[in-house]
Amino acid sequence: MTKRILSFVWFFIVILLFVFSVQYVKNESSEHNKQEIYSQWQHKYIIKTPQGRYVNTSSRSENGVVLSEAQGYGMLISVLNNKDKASESQFYDLYTYYKHHRVKGTYLMSWRYTNGAKQQKQADLKNNATDGDLYIAYALILASEKWSQHRSVYESTAKQILDDILKYNVNYNNNILTVGNWADGSSKYQNLMRISDVLPSFFDKFYKFSQNSQWLIIKSKMLDSLYQASLKSNVGLVPDFIQVTNDNKVKSLTYGKNVKLNKHDDDYYYNAFRIPYNLALDKDRSSKENQILIKLMNFFSSLEKISSGYNMSGKPLNKFQSTSISAPLFYAASTSQKWHTLYQKQSFILDFDRLNHNYYDDTLLVLILYSTK
Repeated sequence: MTKRILSFVWFFIVILLFVFSVQYVKNESSEHNKQEIYSQWQHKYIIKTPQGRYVNTSSRSENGVVLSEAQGYGMLISVLNNKDKASESQFYDLYTYYKHHRVKGTYLMSWRYTNGAKQQKQADLKNNATDGDLYIAYALILASEKWSQHRSVYESTAKQILDDILKYNVNYNNNILTVGNWADGSSKYQNLMRISDVLPSFFDKFYKFSQNSQWLIIKSKMLDSLYQASLKSNVGLVPDFIQVTNDNKVKSLTYGKNVKLNKHDDDYYYNAFRIPYNLALDKDRSSKENQILIKLMNFFSSLEKISSGYNMSGKPLNKFQSTSISAPLFYAASTSQKWHTLYQKQSFILDFDRLNHNYYDDTLLVLILYSTK
């Protein structure tokens, strides 16, 4: 009897060791792929200039196109991958490039700039895109907490950016962030809300950093608008853009004056793709956040195949699957065991041995990989 018990114990130990070794090898392989993906992303997209470094959103290696959104992503990725001095140096160079390309008289970054071009569109230089500056400010705050060498500079700049966002990028009739400084009171786009600008964890960080309660008001109003948008879809999908009236009612883009900018603005598309990540990033989610996220994740968990884009009824818009929709779902699914099957299905993003997609897909992938613990 004793021998049988010992045999069983040894058999159980062998099985545990086998499972542990398989998981260890899998984790090591995933970490290797993660580092390889990051290295190739750097090589492909980070461009060094006399004014610092930028993230190239164009397929051209010369006269690359710089978007403030991309600069914000690059800065945040550099902070999240803070294992060596190279990351800090890269962050500082990205920050330096941002400093050279701000909207005149502000700390907001020009939304678009063609590096090396002799002439720039004045609208590109004098307008900002709110999401880019949100990411830049958030990255600067994280950098000030991690690296001491330029802490005071990062803190000071982050404060100035946040002040200017509140000055130029808020519709104070409804306390919603506008899409940019150009969508002011004289514009029909003043009530347009970019759905991916709903960043609850960012807003909490901004409040703690600045002690300005306006960020909590913005968080509350934008979450409420996102929640209203979610309720309008039976499957919980939200569109890229919505209109928010001055009394905080969510309306379609054709309400009043038509404010559609692109044909997929009222679909679950490339802006809305970020919502699962944005919500899952908030570790202290409110009831509304949880309801929005759970409804979204349940929809995607029910699908055999996930396509790149959906209309509000859940009909796929494309036949292909993209990293930009899968990476945020992968991150959100990693936060709860109940979405384990979806997590496994979307884990194909870890198997990429080289990047061969577009800037948005590849950059969002790297951001999600370094946000995932």
